[in-house]
Order: sequence, then C-alpha cells, then structure tokens
Amino acid sequence: MTRPRSCAAILVLAVAAAGCGSGTAPASSAPPAASSPAPASGLRPVALPDLARVDASVQQQLHEREAALKEVLARSGASDEEKAAAFGGMAVLLHASEYYEAAEPYYLNAQALAPREPRWPHLLHFLHKSRGAPDQAMADLTRVLELSPDDVPALVWLGRMYLDRGEAEKAEPLFERAQRHPPQRVAVLLGLGQSALARKDYARAASVLEEALRTDPAAASVRSPLAMAYRGLGDTTRAAEQLRQWRNTEVVVPDPVRMELDLSLQSGLSFELRGVRALETRDFAAATDFFRQGVKLTDGGTPLGRSLRHKLGTALYLSGDLPGAVAQFRDTVRLAPAGGRDETAAKAHYSLGVLMASAGMGAQAIEHLTSAASYNPNYVEALVALGDALRRQGRVADSLPRYQEALRTNPRSNEARFGYGMGLVRLRRYREARSWFEEAAASRPDALDMQLALARLLVAAPDPAARDGGRGLALMQQIMSTVPERTTALGETLAMALAETGDYTQAAGVQRGVLAAASQAGLAGDVRRMTRNLRLYEQRRPCREPWADDDPVHAPGPPVDPSLRAVLRGNRS
Repeated sequence: MTRPRSCAAILVLAVAAAGCGSGTAPASSAPPAASSPAPASGLRPVALPDLARVDASVQQQLHEREAALKEVLARSGASDEEKAAAFGGMAVLLHASEYYEAAEPYYLNAQALAPREPRWPHLLHFLHKSRGAPDQAMADLTRVLELSPDDVPALVWLGRMYLDRGEAEKAEPLFERAQRHPPQRVAVLLGLGQSALARKDYARAASVLEEALRTDPAAASVRSPLAMAYRGLGDTTRAAEQLRQWRNTEVVVPDPVRMELDLSLQSGLSFELRGVRALETRDFAAATDFFRQGVKLTDGGTPLGRSLRHKLGTALYLSGDLPGAVAQFRDTVRLAPAGGRDETAAKAHYSLGVLMASAGMGAQAIEHLTSAASYNPNYVEALVALGDALRRQGRVADSLPRYQEALRTNPRSNEARFGYGMGLVRLRRYREARSWFEEAAASRPDALDMQLALARLLVAAPDPAARDGGRGLALMQQIMSTVPERTTALGETLAMALAETGDYTQAAGVQRGVLAAASQAGLAGDVRRMTRNLRLYEQRRPCREPWADDDPVHAPGPPVDPSLRAVLRGNRS
C-alpha cells in the first residue's frame, strides 16, 4: 500500500544539520539604512575572550592569529588593508567559534580600515543574524550591495530576510537582479517563486518553482510552496502530488564568504559543518573525509564526538561502504551514555534498527528502535519504525501505543496514522479500522495511502458491517481518475471493488493485468498472492482479505542488499 522508502532516504533523516545559530528579534517596518564604517582613527578596543570551552586546536589557532595581528599593528609600515585583513581574520575565527560579542569589534575595525571591502559587512550580517539582530543584518547587506551591486549571495540573503518580514514587494526585485547572473541558482528561483506566491500570482509561482525543480530535482523542500501555488490555481491533484514528495531539505545559497566562515576552524565542530554541507550537495566522498578529520580531533565520549561518528556512518552508507557504516553506528552506540536523553545515540540506534528491519532481522531491529525511542521519546521516525517492526513481528497490540506516541508528537504524521490503522486491521478490528481511515482520509484528502486503505476495507473486509461495495467502487473510480501513476496496489484494489459489486469478468481482467506486471518485474511473492485472488474472481467469488498475511504491508520485506544481513551479523555487538 505504501511506497517503501529506501534505507538511504530513511538514514538521511537521522542526520541533523549543524551550523551557526540564528535568532529572531522584533521586526521593524522601516527599510534598513546602510551601515557606516567608522573612520580608521576610531578603532575599537578588542580582546580575546575566555577560550576554555573550545577545542585545544581552536585555542592554538586563535592565539596564533592574535600574535599575527599584534605583529601587523606593531609594524610601522603596515597598510590599512593589511591591518583590516588581520582584524578580519581574527573576527572570522571568533565568529566561527561562536564568540559573537568578542568578534564584533574586530569586524568593525576591519570595516573601518577597509571601508570599500564588501567581505566585512557580509560577514557582519551573519554575526548579527546569529545574535538576533535582523535589522542590523539587513543594514549590513544593504552596505554590501552598495559596494558590490551584483553580489548574488547578498541579494538572495537580503531577499530572504524581506520575505521573512512579509515584504515580498521588496524581496522580488532583489531576486530578479540575482537571476540576471548565471548560472541559474535554485535559491534564486525559490525566492522568486515565494515572492510570486505572496502576491497570489499562482501561475508565476508554479512556473518558477517547477523550473527550480528542473534545475535541482533533489531540492524537495521546493515542493511545499509549489503545492501551495497549485492549490491557489485550484489544481488539487498536482498539489497533493507535490506534498507527497515534499521533504524538509535546505536550499543552499552558494556563498564563498559564508564558506570562508564555515571552513575557518580546525575543530571537530567545523569539520562536522563541512561534512554536512558536503552531504547536502551529495559529495559523499568529501563528507566522509571531513567527518573522519573531525573524529580524529574529537573525544568520542562527548556529544560532538558521537555526532561526528554517526554522520560518518551515514556518509559511508551513502558512499556504498556498508561495513564501514555499520561499524561507525555501533561505535556511536558503544560510546553513548547508559541512559537519559541523547540525540545522537537515538539516531545511531535508529540507523541500526532501520538496517536490521530491512534485513529481516526483526527482533534486533526492535531492540535498537526501542533504544532510539528511549534516548529521544519525541523521535517520531523512530517511534513509527518501532511500531512497524513490532506489527510485522506479530506484536500488533504492542505496536499501537508506539504509533499513538508518534501522533501525540506530530499529529500530521501520515506514517504513524497509517501504521495504527493497519494495526487495527491485523487485530481484525475492521469496523474501528474503517472509522480510523475515514477520519484520516477526510482530514488529509491528499494522502493516497489513507484513501486506498479505506477503499480496501469497504470492498474486502471480512466483517459485513465494515463493507460498502458501492461506496468502495466509487472511491476507487475517483482515485483512478486523479492519480496519474498506475500501480499494482491500485489495480489490485480496483479488482477487489469490481468483484465485490458483482463484475467478476472485469475484476479478473484487471487482476490479470497487475499479475502480468508483477511477473514481469520479478515479484514472485506478489505473483503468488495475486494468483490466489485471480482464482477467486474466475470462480465468481469476492475477496474477503483486504491484505493477505504475506502482503508487503504486513510482512517484513526482504533485504534491500544481499550483503546486508551478513554485514549486520558479522558486526553484532
């Protein structure tokens, strides 16, 4: 019934992006004024803060950079540009180490000494955003654009800030200016689409956002505003299709200045950030290298050390190194605290649980997913995966509370809602299951899984009080008219509906079609199940089993990789 997600897609859910913090402050409706650099003679006093909370490698970097700054300032022939570079270099290291207050006067001195250099206000804008001062950040970006009117990253950053303030009329011209400079950037197209959406120009928004997806099909977060555009156009079918494919991914702004900041530190945190950026661009080899360097610098007993090891495992998995990935996940679990809340331990257990469930190792999967939920009781993906593993291992009654916990955390979780409904089916509580899916289908009309599950219950539930063949057939006809992609699940359900309403000849014809498709695809298990139902229709008998025990929705699936089970067994702790 549901389209299974690949292990790679699921494991990536367990990777949390790391980066500089951001804050918010009350927005002002007045346009930001350009920041005015202080005269070179008015330099601000600067001092290193207490460095006890950063790695020894970072402390060494900062002390070396401070010594270099003092040398430049003591040299009689040093130019203002040299002094600016020395102050700015120190500011970047402090900024990257999250010493924002200490970094600011270094930046301001660099800006005062080199007032025509756009790097310093550009970096200051990131610092002011991190300190929760959006008006100052916008003023910094305005200054950047005074000095460099075609600076695409600055145009995008400022446009996004105007969008955040609800001022699309000021944001749109900035994105239009950015669009004039190739290559085409998804961040620019997204900004244009969001601006058009804010103006209720749905046709323009849909066109631009479709172009963004053509430019980068992996930019799944673009699908949410695109769905809003289609909904505004009245095209609910396309809107639902886009929402089904939505994922919360970051649309990265390619920005050399931001990269300078991100890459400045030789620390575990810096290497983690670099690795996450590489993962976002699907450069798995680079991500693996960055995470390895971070692991070397960071004690595995710390939260950062465990986070680096888990992310290294994810990068290795995505690179195709399954044994290496499992080893890192197990190492993360080994280094985790014995109890309490720990995000990284939860993610490592989740990753191992997903892999073991995919390998058909249900009991071991349940152990790891239970630990994931214990380390993070609000981990929706882990709770749903645990519910699925319990249900597929026959522990159906135990699965229901897990789905309910997931729904308490995220009431919009389709996966949890669907899993709970299928648990009711497995317990043969068909009337409850029908009511459950009726409510789910009504609240989420774009959720095809809910509609299809309801249709199956209406046409094939063993309990006559749960069946309504005419309504089920009408629902299937409605689904078939709106869904562009024909699947075997759709065909099987339509055949069930036709048989329930007495049209056995057409039911058998539809069933033969899906049977042929399954046979051509080499799906031996599906062929056996479909053949049983075909025999029923040929005997002019309806189906009274909405989902057979060997249907993939109930039964554990085969390993996604022939070597997966062997690797997991060879690395058991």
